[in-house]
Amino acid sequence: MLVSLMVLGCSIKPPFISKKKKNRSIPNQVSPNIIPKEVKSVRNISTSELVSIDRVRPSLNIEPLPEGWTVDRHPVAKWGMSLPTVLSNVLDSAQTVEYWEEVLDLPTGYKVPIKRSKVMFQIITRLTIETVELHFLNINHIYSATNHEPSHYIMDKVIRAIELKPTGFPQLTADDVIKYKYLMTYGTPREFSDGFHHYDNSKTVLKVRELDKSHVQILMNSPEVSEQLDIAIEDMYSVEGIEYQKRLLLRSIDP
Repeated sequence: MLVSLMVLGCSIKPPFISKKKKNRSIPNQVSPNIIPKEVKSVRNISTSELVSIDRVRPSLNIEPLPEGWTVDRHPVAKWGMSLPTVLSNVLDSAQTVEYWEEVLDLPTGYKVPIKRSKVMFQIITRLTIETVELHFLNINHIYSATNHEPSHYIMDKVIRAIELKPTGFPQLTADDVIKYKYLMTYGTPREFSDGFHHYDNSKTVLKVRELDKSHVQILMNSPEVSEQLDIAIEDMYSVEGIEYQKRLLLRSIDP
């Protein structure tokens, strides 16, 4: 048989084997030819650029305006709270309460006596000397002169003055307080006028300004309590209110 094959000029070759090797997937290894362009570009970034990429800026979380006087974010005196209640919430309740009367002239010619009071506190910390005035208003006195007890006075306004102590290096300034404690806490103010940044919502009106490099002034009041005052004046001193009061008096007179 071998002779017959040689006569025919044929030779037997081994089975065909391809020289190409099949690509096998290797775990945890990626071919450099399939790396995306954006990944490749990271290799060319300098160290300083990588540091800047890793640095994440803090997000700005806008907080609602405080509804009264807060200390360490805890409410101490809220709008509409009575004078005795506020004094009971303050550790130093031996502060002297100042009372006075404010006369309001109405367009109708009537003069309305408005009973007011205030109590002042001074808070000294490592960085600041803060003076706080809590103002109260007696709306019930407009309805009856017998409503003159301290329990009838409700809080409607807060006036604060912050003095910055020397802090060495770096020295804190009033601009730092406004920028980081107000603008970055409550966001963009509604307006800027008379040196004040103005904020407001349905519960609070807040104004803050820089007096000088080391002093900041904050004014706050309650629009709801102001509305209660307007309603009381309307009830008692408007044309309709006066007529109503007369009818009440006439009940005691027999026809």
